[in-house]
Amino acid sequence: MDGTDGIEHQVLPLRLEASPAPLPLLGAFTYRCERPYELALDFRGAGIHVAHWVFSRDLLLDGETCATGEGDVQVWPHWQGREPRVFLAFTNGEQSCVVSARAKDVRALCRRLVALVPRGEEQRHYDLDAELSSLLPH
Repeated sequence: MDGTDGIEHQVLPLRLEASPAPLPLLGAFTYRCERPYELALDFRGAGIHVAHWVFSRDLLLDGETCATGEGDVQVWPHWQGREPRVFLAFTNGEQSCVVSARAKDVRALCRRLVALVPRGEEQRHYDLDAELSSLLPH
């Protein structure tokens, strides 16, 4: 999709790192303007849905150029070798995996995300105060 409807959906080829044999994996990234702080990622392999993660958009934006993240999701660039890549590590406390995508694909995705909602303008698309008020007792 081109993002004109406030949604960016991009499928990127991923590589499962540290696997004994190459495992073809696709990562379907979905970004919605009405949820400007988050980015969803669905992993698909061998025609089946493998996992679903929702994490901070800033992790991908920052992780494109420097190591970032603590805990469940970490992102960092890897510029060595013939094809620069961006690594994404996910853990749920019991299981973990590390995948990578071509840096040029991540860079293009990040450009589209920032074109939809520029950094610092997230609050124009999402009223955090109203969301918190709805959760608190009146």
